[in-house]
Amino acid sequence: MSFTAHKNCSPELQEKFTSETITEELLLGLMNKLVEDTKSGVHKEEGWPDIKVMAYGVSKIGITVLSRIHAKKLSEQRREGKILMNACCPGWVRTDMGGPKGIKTPEEGAETPVYLALLPSDAEGPHGEFVREKKVEQWGPHL
Repeated sequence: MSFTAHKNCSPELQEKFTSETITEELLLGLMNKLVEDTKSGVHKEEGWPDIKVMAYGVSKIGITVLSRIHAKKLSEQRREGKILMNACCPGWVRTDMGGPKGIKTPEEGAETPVYLALLPSDAEGPHGEFVREKKVEQWGPHL
């Protein structure tokens, strides 16, 4: 969902979200701008996707970028540590949130998060990535 939402943002917003120098403060500013632009009815003119359809996807951009920011901080602050941090997507799961038409069972949706949680202690990655179906999905900067 974040990949689709990102593709539907203006090139300027895409560049801001994928900047290697984005900080938590800049990300918060972008997310607040989304809220204000939507309230003012100018979100399309400001480069945001159709919020009625993509609000969930834009929120996933935020969490994915925030995960990358924190993964970078972990790498800088705990160089000796082997803590890997990623964002992941379980897919469309048949749950109360996903609805009865979801294509995955809850067990199938858990596969990628469990895969990431159980990476061996000597694993070098993935780190600072967006993972779907146990594979890194490329749409922004990578650590």
